[in-house]
Amino acid sequence: MPGRDLILFDVITALGITHFLLKTKGTPLEMVTIMFTLMWVMSMVILVMLRVYGGRSGQTGDVVDYDENLERQHLPWLFGSLAAIAVINILLVSGLRGAVRFSAIYVPRPSLAQVPGTFSGTATILDDLLYNFFLVSQAEESVKLMSILALYRKTQNFMLSAGIPIGIWAVFHAYLAYLGQGMEVLVIAAFISGIVLFIALRQTKSLLNAVISHGLWNSIVILSSLFLS
Repeated sequence: MPGRDLILFDVITALGITHFLLKTKGTPLEMVTIMFTLMWVMSMVILVMLRVYGGRSGQTGDVVDYDENLERQHLPWLFGSLAAIAVINILLVSGLRGAVRFSAIYVPRPSLAQVPGTFSGTATILDDLLYNFFLVSQAEESVKLMSILALYRKTQNFMLSAGIPIGIWAVFHAYLAYLGQGMEVLVIAAFISGIVLFIALRQTKSLLNAVISHGLWNSIVILSSLFLS
């Protein structure tokens, strides 16, 4: 049954969102959590509408299908895209100077935005990993896919439909990471990484492959920060 794995992942994401809306309430990350939540909800609703009113890929000529279940043969694309993103970021970012280079590995982290007394217990690295794996990567990849499909339905132009959403996402990433000299390198790194994720999605016809690769990369960034801080 196509879509089974994606639906299951969405259920886990919804449970995670409930947790993190409580976790980040009253912290500097509260609005970020709400933003990612709205991104995910909006994209899921529109993806369903596009599917209902457009049919499956191949029948309507969509640029990409996205609801295939995870398969063993997808693993080379999943881990290959992760390796490619790592190489791209290492090569492009390694030449930047200290503060700029460190900012390039920015990802949202509830533990760094914790306000004492707003939540029982101490925020952990596990929360940061789950936040990025189930919320950030899911929201960002879903919004990009929604935008690509909607644009392609209007323009029938493959490069334009893929390039504009990925480009906006890349600029948004660089804006959050760093403003100043060297920012263009971060935009390029994010843009190429976005292309890599889209290729993995297009080849596997599974949104989850892009989401998982994205989530694994963010997880690597978080874990590596333990040794860089």
